[in-house]
Amino acid sequence: MDLEKEILRICLEKGFLLDKEMLKSISLLDESSARTLIEILNNLGIKERVITRAVFHRNFEKIRSIFVNGKNRIFVEKFFINLGYSLTEMNNSPIIIDEENNNKLNNSKVKIISSPQITPKKIEVQDFVKHFKSRYEQIRNILQERNLENLTSIRRINEKKENKTVIVSILDKKITKNKNLIFDVEDLTGRAKVLVNNNRQELYNLARDVLVDEVVAFNVSGNSEILFANGLIFPDAVLPEKRKYDKDEWVAFTSDIHVGSTMFLENQFLKFIKWLNGAEGNEEQRELAKKVKYLFLVGDCVDGVGVYPDQEKFLKIKEISEQYSKLCEYLKLVRKDIKIIMSPGQHDAVWVGEPQPSISEKWAPGLYKLDNLSLVSNPCLVEINGGFKILMYHGASMHGIIEEIPEIRLNYGHNSPTRVTRELLKRRHLAPMHGSCDYIPNDKKDPMVIDILPDIVATGDQHRSEVANYNNILMIASSCWQSITPFEEKVGNNPEPCRVPLFNLKTREIKIMDFSEGYEHKPRSKL
Repeated sequence: MDLEKEILRICLEKGFLLDKEMLKSISLLDESSARTLIEILNNLGIKERVITRAVFHRNFEKIRSIFVNGKNRIFVEKFFINLGYSLTEMNNSPIIIDEENNNKLNNSKVKIISSPQITPKKIEVQDFVKHFKSRYEQIRNILQERNLENLTSIRRINEKKENKTVIVSILDKKITKNKNLIFDVEDLTGRAKVLVNNNRQELYNLARDVLVDEVVAFNVSGNSEILFANGLIFPDAVLPEKRKYDKDEWVAFTSDIHVGSTMFLENQFLKFIKWLNGAEGNEEQRELAKKVKYLFLVGDCVDGVGVYPDQEKFLKIKEISEQYSKLCEYLKLVRKDIKIIMSPGQHDAVWVGEPQPSISEKWAPGLYKLDNLSLVSNPCLVEINGGFKILMYHGASMHGIIEEIPEIRLNYGHNSPTRVTRELLKRRHLAPMHGSCDYIPNDKKDPMVIDILPDIVATGDQHRSEVANYNNILMIASSCWQSITPFEEKVGNNPEPCRVPLFNLKTREIKIMDFSEGYEHKPRSKL
């Protein structure tokens, strides 16, 4: 009997369907394993009637814990790899190259959910084609969960007047002589033009911020030659509720330390470390410091070498390995019960293209000897106590987003990093626009797609601390430990150094500690 037909028959009996991608992947299994997986999916009580890869990702941990320990290992591995997982993800191990670092994470309260690694190879044009196709399919699966009305493809649109919904990738955006917006779009079946009339003000304002290369859904009428937009739907990120933990623990977020720079604010950074260790501050502040259990370092912890023209003039330490050695001296001072999670940025000794791998032992051997420090990639999704998922992303793409969205460029500029993070969440992609940052194409799965929703998004790069909430997702932008440089003035950064956002896992209370002068903190409401 044809296995695909048998799988569909069993699924129908259970009351759900599989999309084409999931059906193909499950068909790689032998019949016994396929039946086992279908039974697991049925017992999970998934609400969606159609099981897509996005639905599978959300339930991955439950499925993995049951399924990968069974028989027929070769078939199982082939199935998971086809869906974009690595063997280490299947085995519930952090996706970190260094085994010692891997063991440290397993023994701590930090769990790596996603830490993408790219195997170096020669990049060809076809790699970009496959990358964008993969991105389209990932975000299409997310949009399909929105139960879109009359969903179809460009090829199947006919002359009938009823509204249809198409999921498309944006190829180009222009303003016509009549001040209307017109988009060149495509899906996997063809291309079309979508017109947004300027007399539909609400829709026009929404469409004005659409970026080239992102994937959205349009509700349209017309034919495949010209489609008239009646609605616009972003993939968007919405958590049903705000997570809390039953223990009174705090998490600290910082980034952009820039050790090695002549502008590095060493005294202030040491003041922060002394406070973490309970050695300074008033009694209330010392009690707060004792409750800090996690410290997230979100990129650019050293200043690097040759990052921008004439950087050498602004370097106190001119060797990258020596910069990391000095950073190691500072991090050794942090009390050992604080778990430190550190990701790279553009100034670190890794390739610039995203995703960036964790910092290599070749350049920073001392960091690998710190038992409470774990090095991860950029971006990286980790989970800590209470099940809080924290998405770390340094933020190289943010400059491009600021320039392309008029409302941000004119009203906020570089002064509101969480306003930019909100746009990334709305698009479910950390770099939705080609050219907004360097990236490495991946033909199997675009690692910059936000397929698993985090409780917290932690960013850096803009050198300003800010906290905001979007659809129950907490957005935390870290400050810096460097005074303004000529390069920052050039790119438009307006730094606000030495401020550290703190988050309480139990109460969701926010404090921003200011170490530039005294220890006064800026209290924030519970988010």
